[in-house]
Amino acid sequence: MLLGTQSNVAALFRYGAAGVVGTLAHYTMLLSTVEIFGLSVLSATSIGFVIGAVVNHELNRRFVFDTRGKSYGHTAVKFMIIAAVGFCINLAAMFVLNSLFALQYVVAQVLATGLVFLITFLLNKSWTFGT
Repeated sequence: MLLGTQSNVAALFRYGAAGVVGTLAHYTMLLSTVEIFGLSVLSATSIGFVIGAVVNHELNRRFVFDTRGKSYGHTAVKFMIIAAVGFCINLAAMFVLNSLFALQYVVAQVLATGLVFLITFLLNKSWTFGT
């Protein structure tokens, strides 16, 4: 099993719950900046992704991973490095799905989010929070 232990599966579900909140922040910015302000899809998803990453770090630090003995700054820097990796994956996926394959932008974002979710969970669990 990719995730290994039952505690990893439980952490994945908590990570997912935190991710839902961060994703709502991301999608709210994406939809509002495209539909209300007419921003390009790639610019809008970039803004939304950054806001979602900040929300996700705070929730992951408080509710998902054991952060005892780890400074806020230490985990924040690592988390944002992984968020930057996730950002690049998200942007590349959105470009391919929306710009090249003309998939509707919300559908493309859902697919991109799933990919980023799995990759960043594994990276954050093993490196950022080291659990």
